[in-house]
Amino acid sequence: ALYRHFPSKAKMYEGLIEFIEETLFSRISLILKEETDYLTRCNNILTLVLTFSARNPGISRLMTGDALTGEQGRLRERVNQLFNRLQTQLKQIIRESTFTAREPSSADPLISANLMLAIVEGKIRQFVRSEFHQSPLAEWNGQWSIIKKGML
Repeated sequence: ALYRHFPSKAKMYEGLIEFIEETLFSRISLILKEETDYLTRCNNILTLVLTFSARNPGISRLMTGDALTGEQGRLRERVNQLFNRLQTQLKQIIRESTFTAREPSSADPLISANLMLAIVEGKIRQFVRSEFHQSPLAEWNGQWSIIKKGML
């Protein structure tokens, strides 16, 4: 049915990437409106990405690039842009904490955002590699506690 809706496989992947972006960033906007604490914001965003991945195994393959093997380079670039936008959002939240938080982050915003995103990407990669048996949310709360301590 998907192939009848899209003129090509590349267009189908492009549509799925747009779906990922719209879903994640619309919910990130809500998180930013509802939460003021930068650590809670970061945790909620990262948990959102991991939950989205856990609920959409096929899309997780797309997010890791596995589904794009042999596809056009522009599709890989779109996925890279998605993760770059996530990193930029995290970096901005951390940077703003120096002005607004009672306990602002003492870590470099870029380094912190990159580390958090690398962990999330690694968890998604493990999920795909395990043939979707190892949930990306497994052990997340304990891992977040360690990340949070490093941010203060």
